[in-house]
Amino acid sequence: MSYYHIILEVNDHISTIEQSRDIELFDITDLQPSLYAILLPYFNEQMIELEDENIEFSDILHLEIKQTLLPIQQLIEEEQKQLPSDTDITITAYEIFNNRDHTMDVTTVVLDLLEAAKLDHGEIE
Repeated sequence: MSYYHIILEVNDHISTIEQSRDIELFDITDLQPSLYAILLPYFNEQMIELEDENIEFSDILHLEIKQTLLPIQQLIEEEQKQLPSDTDITITAYEIFNNRDHTMDVTTVVLDLLEAAKLDHGEIE
């Protein structure tokens, strides 16, 4: 089974200082709901409606889709076990995503498939 992880870097309008924050959706096993809720609106440059907030397309700085063979927490725990016991380093999802042994970046593949579907069927809805 594959697990997908969607990371959105978005502008944060909470303070007066220009800041960004990440919205992370981990361990997705069925991409279809995310396809309609996140990926198609992103592809069509529309607002993304998440459970607790709406994100304007213009506020999205970056989108990544990562694929792993195990849930992210399990990969973190396995990597943490390999560190020497006297190490104070904590492994995070970002270290896992930067490790090519554990993660494949499928962003381009997914967006290319959406582009191909758009060419075959006109506008994707």
